[in-house]
Amino acid sequence: MDASPKHVREQIARAKFYLQRKDVLRSLRVLAQALGVLVGAQIVGRERIEIGILMEEAIRLLMEQETLKRAVPGGLVYKKGQERELAACLTRMADALAAVLERAQVEERRKRLAELDALVLAGQNELDNKQPLEARKHFRRAMDLFGDEPGLLVDLGNRLMLAGLVAEASEYFQKSMEAAPTDARAYTFLAQCQDALGEGLKAEEVLKAAIRRFGPNEYLLVRLAKGALERRAWNEALVNAQAVLEINPTNRDALRHAENASQHIYGDPQAYRKKTAPDLTL
Repeated sequence: MDASPKHVREQIARAKFYLQRKDVLRSLRVLAQALGVLVGAQIVGRERIEIGILMEEAIRLLMEQETLKRAVPGGLVYKKGQERELAACLTRMADALAAVLERAQVEERRKRLAELDALVLAGQNELDNKQPLEARKHFRRAMDLFGDEPGLLVDLGNRLMLAGLVAEASEYFQKSMEAAPTDARAYTFLAQCQDALGEGLKAEEVLKAAIRRFGPNEYLLVRLAKGALERRAWNEALVNAQAVLEINPTNRDALRHAENASQHIYGDPQAYRKKTAPDLTL
């Protein structure tokens, strides 16, 4: 460990910076480290005197914090030659404070999840009672307050989708794709909503985006093959159907789509087995 006067002064300055940001725990840790360095450091003369003055000030500022006033009513002071004892004391205080903060965080997390659960259950109850406007109010508040909770937006969207509110559900899936782009469910659900809304081309673009991000997927590729057939895009349909068959050679939908496309391209439903359709980029 660097035991130079410069390093010790930097540690003390860092501890004071943490105090300015009301981060008492980090300040305790850094000052304890600085004191530990002083134990074995060969710092003498004017530099030792300057460091002593800086350390006295840092300890005084630390003891002025309300958290530590309650814990140590009599306070602590820095005395040259007692660095080891003071470092140990600050470390114990830091450990105790960390435990208190951890318990507080757990309790805050519990309260947060309880409030979120209440909003989601209230919204679901309104959906069950055929009150979509009231349900949307609860879900909107849940999204506004807890939108950063993993999986929440997909869950809310799925509840709306199952209730037949596909347009409303789409908004939640779109927001999920923005907030959590690695959650593949949002892509699939959004495409299902767009299909239900008659927006097949938009659904295909979403599915293509999902395949680019997550790689080939049997279900998504079957859906793309089906959509291409409906658009009479035979080559595209065959490419997607063949991609499915590479994953699962027994997929009945893919076999049917491949034969359909092959019939239109080659005039033979089985010709695709001997020929390669044009390579299309998703």
